[in-house]
Amino acid sequence: MPKINLLPEELINKIAAGEVIERPASVVKELIENSLDAGATRIVVEIKDYGKRLIKVSDNGEGMDQEDALKSVLRHATSKIKEVNDLFAIQTLGFRGEALASIAAVSRLTLITKQKGLVEGFSIIVEGGQMVNSGIVAAEKGTTVEVEDLFFNTPARKKFLKTDLVELRHIVEVVTHYALINSHISFRLIHDLKEWLNSPSVEDWRGNLAAIYGADLTKELLEISYHTPDDSIEVSGFVSKPYDARNDKTQQSLFVNRRWIRNEDLTKTVYDAYHSLLFVGKHPVFVINVNVDPTKIDVNVHPTKLDVKIEQKKEVQRALFTAIREAMRKNDLLPVMDFSYEQQLTFGTVGKKEEHKRDIKYHLDSSEQVPLQVKESEVLSSSLPESYVSMGSKSGMPESEKVPPLKLLGQLHQTFFVAETPGGVLFIDQHVVQERVLYEEFMEQLMNKNVAVQNLLSSEILELTPAQKLLLLENKNALHQLGFMLEEFGENSFVLKTIPTVFGRLQPKEMLFEVISMLQEGKNKLEQVQEEIITRMACRASVKAGDVLTNGEMQILLNSLSNTLFPYTCPHGRAVLIKMTVDELEKKFRRK
Repeated sequence: MPKINLLPEELINKIAAGEVIERPASVVKELIENSLDAGATRIVVEIKDYGKRLIKVSDNGEGMDQEDALKSVLRHATSKIKEVNDLFAIQTLGFRGEALASIAAVSRLTLITKQKGLVEGFSIIVEGGQMVNSGIVAAEKGTTVEVEDLFFNTPARKKFLKTDLVELRHIVEVVTHYALINSHISFRLIHDLKEWLNSPSVEDWRGNLAAIYGADLTKELLEISYHTPDDSIEVSGFVSKPYDARNDKTQQSLFVNRRWIRNEDLTKTVYDAYHSLLFVGKHPVFVINVNVDPTKIDVNVHPTKLDVKIEQKKEVQRALFTAIREAMRKNDLLPVMDFSYEQQLTFGTVGKKEEHKRDIKYHLDSSEQVPLQVKESEVLSSSLPESYVSMGSKSGMPESEKVPPLKLLGQLHQTFFVAETPGGVLFIDQHVVQERVLYEEFMEQLMNKNVAVQNLLSSEILELTPAQKLLLLENKNALHQLGFMLEEFGENSFVLKTIPTVFGRLQPKEMLFEVISMLQEGKNKLEQVQEEIITRMACRASVKAGDVLTNGEMQILLNSLSNTLFPYTCPHGRAVLIKMTVDELEKKFRRK
């Protein structure tokens, strides 16, 4: 007796629905994508009981005639593609022809549609995949789909839904993502008669973000824009400044050809672009769209269409990295202290924005300005590394668009510098100033394969375990590139000949054993811990809180800071400078 049977159509539809429709948010996503493909400029999403009782999506798109409406709920019926080649150049959000059929298979679905110029519309009702009614109805132009009692005939799937609030969050997330990328389209989301999102149609993309994320965050976002020389890849969007990063990843939206996607490689590239600027455990806000040739991507990877494969992955990653990195370099990332809340410090730029709108009330008095010049005698008495002195021995403070003009006032609690700046006062962490400079100086040398080294007057002998010896032998060439010259000396011993000049303050033996320790933690591959090694050495070699510095030494550090690419944070993402505006001081002293 044969064991292989042809499955009935009803069961086939339910299996397909299980792949496409995972939860109420899946229904919302598929219906919104259909509305966008139909050219809608207004989309309203109404849900009841967290989407379990009702999901209603209405649009003013082109609508369908009677014949197309009847076909739309059939599996593999679509207007988006006609032949095999179309599948490899998808330019619409939908194309599989499974969405409505899958939704109808696990719900009670009503579709009402009307095309422009027609007097009446057309309605169909499908329950559990079976057509139960159809006919002429009065309707407005566009399409409305009502999905009631989702999973009424698949109770097992219904039991796997999360809590009500989690399901609502997923729905809000879907609507938010498509509202963010479609500024010219009006979106509304209503749950149990309460409006959760209202994003009106606007011409300006930043204005669209303000309607969704709020004006305070949006005005601080940095716009990114980049295209490759051959225009094959275009990156656009907005990213947050490092100090506007969040504790979670909920405000991150990534699009390819305006299609909302999830892609670990591209998301990692975004984080890589924040390299050494983002504080540990913080996550940037971003809304980014990457336009590529549709023939170079494959969106037919998963029924949900959230995953895509990119043929030009390396080129896209490079373009994305460049777009974000350039935005960071060109913009002011200086955090400003905001005392809007008495007990809480937040980093915004309210005071800074106000300065741009009007003349600064308090300027630096040029007659009192002390140029950041260092006398030779002060340099010779400095306890800073020799390489640092050479950088700081320029006459005057180098011009920089990033470090504002300032007048150094002195050291506070042997930890911070205090300086006057136009419109306020700067507080500068002496440790992270040098940490940033040492990090960038060494990274530049490493990238140019020209790490400056100093020969040890007295060679250090390292007594190692057999396991440590194997680690050093495996990574000997890479360590040499970092400035550590080692020679074997006996059975399990090595002689350390040179160390990186930049980190000359550290004890040589201690430094190398630190490297060995990190190698052991990093699966024995230097490439995996190289960044951490450099960051940690920069931290260890920098001046510490409690170190007393002369004015000359402070000036050397500030001179060097102005030459860095990113003077606002240390490699761990901590603030280097924080500005307090005079406006805030006046408020505290009740002068205004």
